[in-house]
Amino acid sequence: MQRWLPGLGRHLLSSTPARRLLSHLPHSPVPFRGISPALNLVPQNRFPLGFPFHPISPLILMVKARHFAVKDRSRAPATPITSKVKKYKLKSYSSFKFRFRTMNDGNIRRWRSGKRHNAHLKSKQAKRRLRKPAIVHAAYAKVMKKLNFCG
Repeated sequence: MQRWLPGLGRHLLSSTPARRLLSHLPHSPVPFRGISPALNLVPQNRFPLGFPFHPISPLILMVKARHFAVKDRSRAPATPITSKVKKYKLKSYSSFKFRFRTMNDGNIRRWRSGKRHNAHLKSKQAKRRLRKPAIVHAAYAKVMKKLNFCG
């Protein structure tokens, strides 16, 4: 209120007689004294003579107040409830295409590691065993199938 009436002191608003006067006023529209008498919204004699300041224009009150109906207020749609079912990966890693193969019986075939270097330290039987593919363990195969890691 002091923003609109800078000349009004704090002591006037905080004093108890002014508070009592403001609290006992009827809750009715504030009169607007326009250019023309036809623009007057309410009669001008609604305030007592000892009223300490001029009433506020209803145009200012209409600008400051927002009256939204609950129906008119637009809200964002509610967040959809996602299911608690585990979502699985759809795309497998491209490097896994040649490392793992699914066989006709459902097992996953893998090639053995340890063939790249130091072959002179390995026996002929070990080198022969490393050339043959192996089958992924069932526990790992189950996870790999769920994660779509086997092409």
